Amino acid sequence: MTVAVMMVVLVGIGAFTLDFGVSYASTRRLQAASDAAALAAANVFADKTGSCATILATPAWTAAAASAASAIREDNRPGSTEASYSATCTTKGSIQVRYVSGGSTPTLLGGIFGHNGPYSTTRPATAIVSAPSEAIGVRPYAVCGSQLPTVLPSTVFQMTLPSTGNTMCPGASSSGNWWSIDCPEAGSNSTTYLGTATQNGCTDPITIVPNQTPRTGSALRTYLEGSCPAKSSSCLAANSGNLGGTPILQAWDSLVSTHKQILLPVFCGVPPCDQSAVVNAGGNNAIYPVQALIGVVVCGYHFGGQDSSGLSMTGECAGPTNNPSSLTPATGDNQTNYLLLKAVKLRLSGSSHESDCALGTSCDLQVRQVYLIE
Repeated sequence: MTVAVMMVVLVGIGAFTLDFGVSYASTRRLQAASDAAALAAANVFADKTGSCATILATPAWTAAAASAASAIREDNRPGSTEASYSATCTTKGSIQVRYVSGGSTPTLLGGIFGHNGPYSTTRPATAIVSAPSEAIGVRPYAVCGSQLPTVLPSTVFQMTLPSTGNTMCPGASSSGNWWSIDCPEAGSNSTTYLGTATQNGCTDPITIVPNQTPRTGSALRTYLEGSCPAKSSSCLAANSGNLGGTPILQAWDSLVSTHKQILLPVFCGVPPCDQSAVVNAGGNNAIYPVQALIGVVVCGYHFGGQDSSGLSMTGECAGPTNNPSSLTPATGDNQTNYLLLKAVKLRLSGSSHESDCALGTSCDLQVRQVYLIE
């Protein structure tokens, strides 16, 4: 009798262990399906332009997001179902996608003890789409918002740096400043450090000035300048060093030849500010409040007597579609300084907190971050 009872107990334990293991593996796959579905929908929204409300009010876009989520859920967990799906706007103007997958796992031995039918479960996932308010690896060159194309992404355009009698950003062309900046982690960039940071980006995050919305015009400029009494990760100190140092030129040559997509900080111009938002820090010193971040491909440069004309403008920097104005870095004299850039949609990873930049506002220049919060 005792042996019989023990056998029943052991069989029960074995049944539970086997069913639990199968159920655990199935639940893991279901969670992966939910994660993938939420991210798939979020990535569809990340490609769109406009505010959260505008994006979610466009039926074709919401239908495409829902379809992408459903397809990838089924790929990751065949036989699963959509328990619920929603896309909403957060209080900070980002898009939140919540997806719940449902699925069942057949019982293998549970029927011996009265559990008939499969085990059912659901697993949730939540993804965020936002315009990032900070990033690492940002290159140490502030660019003027007045010279950015009105349509992003763009064709090749010329970003004119301060030079004698030639700037589109009044008030931002202080003598000795060329819009190169000190990385937040550096007291003052040496030529060698500026070359390294040009190649690889600043190692500490660069952050936009928070809470800009809904200010525009003089109110936005005054707010940005008032937020930067001293150098910080949002308030970038000008570096008045020589742009033509060998390490710096080698870094720019590398960026041009590889067409690497990089991030640059933007200081406010017209519009949305009424004039350039730059803090006069005394003498040749200036501080650039970071109003936005933009993704670009570097197609060429011309720094006085140095240029990248020896590097062919190929790929996405060439041809009538990409470069309809046939811009070339060989144009200009020793008083002319500019970059040839192409604005691109850029995706960032690694974020764990929501941005202070609402989608569709002036700080949103088509850089996106997509990440899971659940």
